Amino acid sequence: MTFRDLALLYVFLEAHDLAAQRSFLEHRLGLAVIETDEDPHHRHGVVKYDAGSLILSLNLSPASRFGTSGSDGLTIVCTGGTTLTTDPHGHHFEVGDRPATVAELRLRVADVAASVAFYRDVLGLRQPDPAAPAFATGSVPIVLQPAPLAADGRDIRYDTYLLVFHTSDIDRSTAELAAAGLTFTGRGVGSKDIGRTIRFTDPSGHRFCLYEPSDDALADGSGPTLRKILAGR
Repeated sequence: MTFRDLALLYVFLEAHDLAAQRSFLEHRLGLAVIETDEDPHHRHGVVKYDAGSLILSLNLSPASRFGTSGSDGLTIVCTGGTTLTTDPHGHHFEVGDRPATVAELRLRVADVAASVAFYRDVLGLRQPDPAAPAFATGSVPIVLQPAPLAADGRDIRYDTYLLVFHTSDIDRSTAELAAAGLTFTGRGVGSKDIGRTIRFTDPSGHRFCLYEPSDDALADGSGPTLRKILAGR
C-alpha cells in the first residue's frame, strides 16, 4: 500500500484571524462550510470546507507564527485558476471558478531531482510524464516547482500548512513506507478521537500527515464529504 493508492484528503491552513480567513474562503472563493467548532477544546479543524476533491480545514495559531517576511511554499490551484492571490495569512491560491474546487497542489522545492526521487521512489506516487515533476494521488495531483522563494517573492515557510493523506490501515502503510526509506517525525503513530496519525516531511520541508479516520470522524459534520472523497466523488 504505497501512496499511489491513497487520496490527499485534507489541507490544513493555520490562521490567527479566523474572521479574516473565513471571509476570504467563503466570500472570495465561495467555499461551503461543512463543519464548524465555535468553542473548540483544541485548535485543530475549527472550520472545514468542501473544496471538491479534498477538504480545506482551518487551525487556530498565535499571531506570532505569521511574520511579514515569509509566506507558504504551497500554492492551492483552483479549477480555472489563472490569478495568483495571497490571503491575509500568506496562503497562496490561484483563483478561478466559483465556488472554488481544488485542481492541484503546487509545492516549491529547492532540489527537483531529490524531490522527484522522494515522491516517486519513497512515497510510490505515479509520475504520468517522466519529464514533468508532477505526481498523481487518489485525489488531486501534486506538482513540484523549482524555486528558492515563495510565489509572492517572500521567504518560504513550511509550518503554516499541512497536507494529509488518507489510509485505511495506518500500521500497514507506516511499515511499508518505512521499508521504502521514509523517515517519520515525532514519536510514532498518535491516537485521538478523530483517528490515528503520523507525520513526515519531504526533502524541502513541506509537512505531511498520514491519517486513519475514526468511526466518529466519519460520522461527524464533515463525514459525508469525507466519505464522498474516498469514494472518488
